[in-house]
Amino acid sequence: MRRNFLAVFALAFLVMLGACKNEDKSSETSLTDKPSASSELLAMVMIDGKYGYIDTLGGFVIEPKYPLARSFSNGFACVNIDGIRTDLINGAVGGEYIFIDPAGTVQFGEKTFSQPTSFYEGYAPVRMPDDKVGFIDTSGTLVAEGFDAMMPFSEGLAAALDLENETIGYVDTKGDWKIKLHVDYTLGDFHQGRTFFMKDQKYGFINSSGQEVVPATYEGTYDYYEGLAAYLQDDMFGFLDLEGAVAIPNIYEDVADFSEGLCAVQKDGKWGFINKQNEVVIPFQYPAVRSFNEGVAAVQLDGKVGFITADGNWLVEPKYGNALDFKNGFAIVQSDLKLGYINREGVEVISPRFERADNFVNPQESNPILKVN
Repeated sequence: MRRNFLAVFALAFLVMLGACKNEDKSSETSLTDKPSASSELLAMVMIDGKYGYIDTLGGFVIEPKYPLARSFSNGFACVNIDGIRTDLINGAVGGEYIFIDPAGTVQFGEKTFSQPTSFYEGYAPVRMPDDKVGFIDTSGTLVAEGFDAMMPFSEGLAAALDLENETIGYVDTKGDWKIKLHVDYTLGDFHQGRTFFMKDQKYGFINSSGQEVVPATYEGTYDYYEGLAAYLQDDMFGFLDLEGAVAIPNIYEDVADFSEGLCAVQKDGKWGFINKQNEVVIPFQYPAVRSFNEGVAAVQLDGKVGFITADGNWLVEPKYGNALDFKNGFAIVQSDLKLGYINREGVEVISPRFERADNFVNPQESNPILKVN
């Protein structure tokens, strides 16, 4: 339900403040003091149709020159060279993909790839000349190949597809199959030792040994976070614990994931926040919200977006057209269709001037691709 397995190499960018399921939840560091450029955080941004990378003062560390790019992760960023940017497909046509380091130096002996990709947990899926998929390590060495599709590694396992043998399942960091299922399954990636699966249009969960811990009886599921996973039954959402028992009944029209002990849930068309005891902590009053991250959540009110703290008070009054979660002390905000950044005190430290933007990240950490629906 959460992810289309075959969309392995898709790249998602900030578009709308919808029902607020931002899946970027790992490698997060709270910065309570005002950061400076010396913090070594970098953000991928687009200006005048080209991508580059800025520091926390808004200066370009790597000049905008790439028609398509991804954020840094595990010390590398994948960028397109010689392609042509087109809004028709929301990306670049033609060209090749290379990896650069935080100084902008081309890596792996200028080895090129045919599709955008990213490192996560030290490995990156790549498409081979024969159209098969494999994965490389951070030395650029091909570890394994021969798959038809592959997701990034999560908790040491990567979902993989072998159509010739009608197999879908998970491989380890050596490329060896650890879980093998028939190709009629749909799989996600692992969170807290669990991953969803879909069979016959019903969802359940398996553990990292391939054992079914929650039978496929639900209309939909989300990933586990903080010990709870959302489930959909009779068109309403609730939450399961790690053993598959119902922890919160399905009484909500829509939900996000638990984050910092709170979860955004929708009732009677409005969003509020509950805790793990299903107590309403922040009343149902917002048309749209995002999850709490670094003690703050973006919410929409009267057509504008601001930020509230966990006690429901305003950190930033609603004034933006859109906004994303805080990460590493910064949040992306939108004004007049341009993107900029505020800090944890709510101060606009980089004025909105970019066409696209991603979070500030530590380039050496594993940083998932930003996914926003």
